Amino acid sequence: MVDYALPVDQPPDGFDPADVIPPPLPDRQLVVNALALDLSGTCNLACRYCAEAATQPTRRPMRAETLEAAWGFLCGNGTPPRGASLRLGSGEPLLALDSLRRIAELAGAARTTTGEKVHVFLTTNGTRVDEQVGAWLIASGWHVTISLDGSRAVHDAWRVHRQGRGTFDQVARATARLAGSMADRLKVTAVLCRGANPAEVFDAIAALGVQRIELVPVAHASAEVLPDESDIARYEEFVQDHACGYLRAQRGGPELVRFADRVARAMGYDTRRVLCGAGRTFFGVGPEGDLYPCFRFIGLDSYRLGSLAKGLDQAAAAAFRSGAGRPNDQRVHCQRCWAAPLCGGPCFACAEMFGPGDGEPIGLHCRYVLADARAAVWLVGQLRRSHPEALLSFIPYTLRL
Repeated sequence: MVDYALPVDQPPDGFDPADVIPPPLPDRQLVVNALALDLSGTCNLACRYCAEAATQPTRRPMRAETLEAAWGFLCGNGTPPRGASLRLGSGEPLLALDSLRRIAELAGAARTTTGEKVHVFLTTNGTRVDEQVGAWLIASGWHVTISLDGSRAVHDAWRVHRQGRGTFDQVARATARLAGSMADRLKVTAVLCRGANPAEVFDAIAALGVQRIELVPVAHASAEVLPDESDIARYEEFVQDHACGYLRAQRGGPELVRFADRVARAMGYDTRRVLCGAGRTFFGVGPEGDLYPCFRFIGLDSYRLGSLAKGLDQAAAAAFRSGAGRPNDQRVHCQRCWAAPLCGGPCFACAEMFGPGDGEPIGLHCRYVLADARAAVWLVGQLRRSHPEALLSFIPYTLRL
């Protein structure tokens, strides 16, 4: 079984981090191949732990001409770069249906004329997914993430309308509708706050037919919201039980997304020195056309990296990549953590806004990553000895697109 008492600088027996150390970052001109668009500038909910409400200023909806400029910025000479993607999730994008339909038109035309597909990833709170919108999303070919925090009692304690009403019934209906028709393109993300039982959260979502479930600890400043030591211990037990259950069954059930990612990286897939391409190949676009490292930084002037009209400010982008967006091998905590190759380092925005700083103890998110990583290394070792063919099911989702 997993020894969770191990310090961050002592890997589990049989695992050598050097075996999965990623190559150095390439020293070459970076090609922008992904944008996050803040279409609506707002949300119809008042979630009690909302990180965006706590960190980002009020914004306006994106104008039609700004959307067209963003598409031109991504596609350059008219042809989308290979692997191009759009991320739609700041605020509630389904409040801007006309913009979404225009994106579908642009992406469809590009596929027809150039043969290049632009992958679209939409994140929604689910309250606007009625029968008509659900049918449109199913037909779109887009990848959809719905935010659902588990059972009615847990979900409605946090994710509420502005009048304080719970949203579980709306979101559960939307989730079940999409899970029944596009399970391979649907992911549900649940935020773990204080007191949440991860096993119960996972089971409640799986009961709706969801095949890809992501559990993430909340990003927040309040101790009343953040998981405590008992919550972390409960998550460690949950993810180890999940690994044991997979070993016994030797088959997949609903995928625990972040754990599956650690398993893939322990096998040598998709190891990287940075968690994402924010500030490198991926940028957020604000409603006025300003560029930021990702959608979580939109509206924060100190992180502005240029504009669609004037282009990327290369000096500002370079400063971000060496500062807030530095690779994990330049971070104090990551340098001494055996799990760094399985993690890729922290979310840049969460690290900047919620810590920990270099002189502080490891943060909450690190504790959850370590739990996933230890259970993943244990499972890979067990399967390699007994059923190596079962490891094929952990080939990364991104390689299956």
